[in-house]
Amino acid sequence: MIMPYLTFQAACRDDDEALRQLLRDNPMQGGISVSFCREPSYFDACSVQGETADVFVGKDTRTGALAGVGARYGFPAFINGEIRSLAYLADLRVQAAYRNGVHLRRAYDFLRQQHQKQPYAIYTSMILKDNQTALRTIASARAGLPPYHAQGLVHTPMLLLAWQKPPIQADCTVRRATMQDWSQIVSFLNREYARFQFAPYYREADWFNHRFRGLNMDDIYLACRDGVIIGTLALWQQSAFRQIRVADYQGVWRWLCPMYNALAMFSSLTPLPEQGGILRCAYLALAAVEHDDLNVFRALLRHVYRVACGKGLHYLVGSLHERHPLLPAFNDYAKIDAGGYLFTVQFDNEMLALDGRVPFVEAAAL
Repeated sequence: MIMPYLTFQAACRDDDEALRQLLRDNPMQGGISVSFCREPSYFDACSVQGETADVFVGKDTRTGALAGVGARYGFPAFINGEIRSLAYLADLRVQAAYRNGVHLRRAYDFLRQQHQKQPYAIYTSMILKDNQTALRTIASARAGLPPYHAQGLVHTPMLLLAWQKPPIQADCTVRRATMQDWSQIVSFLNREYARFQFAPYYREADWFNHRFRGLNMDDIYLACRDGVIIGTLALWQQSAFRQIRVADYQGVWRWLCPMYNALAMFSSLTPLPEQGGILRCAYLALAAVEHDDLNVFRALLRHVYRVACGKGLHYLVGSLHERHPLLPAFNDYAKIDAGGYLFTVQFDNEMLALDGRVPFVEAAAL
């Protein structure tokens, strides 16, 4: 059998339909196998993951078929407390017929060429902790692949939205944001995020350039003390342009799903969708609290959780590094544990030295 030869190139708008089909055809396996879809436009959905989006595809030279896709999302970020350029490597999907080491090495050779044309100070990427295949190949320092340097586990729990919970009291008040708050929100986020590694740097103009596509200002909640912002957390629904579609229920979920849906008939739970249906979720975005005050974050998270109950959502998705001091707040909720290993990816001969700050990954940009 002759191995197909692939050519690698930048994707264009004409590839949009094929890209969306590729995502639908290649679910992430697990107890609940899901496809991360982008309907109605692959490219429009890219805006929330970075200030710039370089989407690269591999095509079969004999048939023109789309064999795989990967993306490089660029944005300014805090690295060692300074604003530098960061590229996040994501959305790697490959059709089964093209999954072999030769194609993978050639794809990374192509990415190295793109880095030489447009270098970034640092590259990051995440691999789901259950994706043993990727951990054994991409992150294993195989010959021809760039070194992946481990930066720890990022927890991305899915908090189940079930019965209402009582408020949590803290030395602050919680309210919805208004446009008049935006300048202060940006200043607050940048001040707090400078303490973390890889956290995004925002500009006031980002509100108007689709960086926050689908987010309403009153979906941002502010913890305030004496009228001053001391915490932020957003309830960001992206189902209008990014969806999580159930491909299959496997293992214990084959019997858990019917039991869950039977219980939902007599409670406030939202039934889980049938195979092919959409899991309705919202992301816990723009998470920041002054001095990493856990009590304030617990109160802010509880307020957002209470707002989300009754909206027909299945769960809320958060994202905090294993060393983040606010992580224990997620333990207040029934949840499906999920997460991925964070890596820096080395394309230069020397890697930028990091000073040990706790990494930060925005949940809504995964």
